[in-house]
Amino acid sequence: MERELINQQEKARMKFFKTQMEKNYYLGEFKENVIIALNKDEIENGKPYIEVLEAMKEHDAVLLKMRRDIPLKYFKPYIQEAEKIGLRYTLMDGITLLGDIGLVVVAKEALDNSDYDVTLENAGQKFVQSGLSEGYAYAMGKKISRKHYKELKEKMPSHIGNFKKFGIWDVLLGKECPIDKFEREKGRSK
Repeated sequence: MERELINQQEKARMKFFKTQMEKNYYLGEFKENVIIALNKDEIENGKPYIEVLEAMKEHDAVLLKMRRDIPLKYFKPYIQEAEKIGLRYTLMDGITLLGDIGLVVVAKEALDNSDYDVTLENAGQKFVQSGLSEGYAYAMGKKISRKHYKELKEKMPSHIGNFKKFGIWDVLLGKECPIDKFEREKGRSK
């Protein structure tokens, strides 16, 4: 009986520590309250993620939390969107924060998200998994060659809005496609 009581106390203590670790990982929030999270690497990529901007507009989104140790210039698009839609935002700092999460969109109430990872996967990996070059992640928001545009349209049509196709002047002036440039530089660094 006494041993069983000690086991229950130990289980409760372990659950408490696990919960605290989870909160420190998600910038002071429980995972079930996080709609979406971004790693430092994705934030410092410099390109705003449409998925995060859309999550900020969800009806149950109440707060945007960002790590203070990441330069503010990377958060600018998210802060501007938060101000535009009236979403509260705050910068977090503390020695208790764990992991590499740099931004979270917080929901008003707990969500049923225990079965999946709320952290947005690396954008480059999405393209690679679809059979495209990782360079697409670095070319988002830019003009790309007709060849790459066509390839994207076939393999990942949902992302076509993130790119523009080279015009006739781009071709005539010999403008280099950012995806080709990425691949060339990647090959040089190997």
